[in-house]
Amino acid sequence: MSKITLGIIGVLLILMGIAALIPSWTFSNAPTWYAWVKIVIGVIALIVSMVDSK
Repeated sequence: MSKITLGIIGVLLILMGIAALIPSWTFSNAPTWYAWVKIVIGVIALIVSMVDSK
C-alpha cells in the first residue's frame, strides 16, 4: 500500500510543479525554483515507488 501511496504523491508533486511553471495558469504563484524542487522530489518519489522491493 505504501508503494501506491508514494507513487500517487510523486505524480501529484510532478503535476503541481508543472502547473506552477505554466505562466498562463493561475493555480500557483510559487517561485520557479520551488516548482522545480517539486518536480525533482516527485520524480524521486516515483523512482523509489517503482524500485522498492517491499
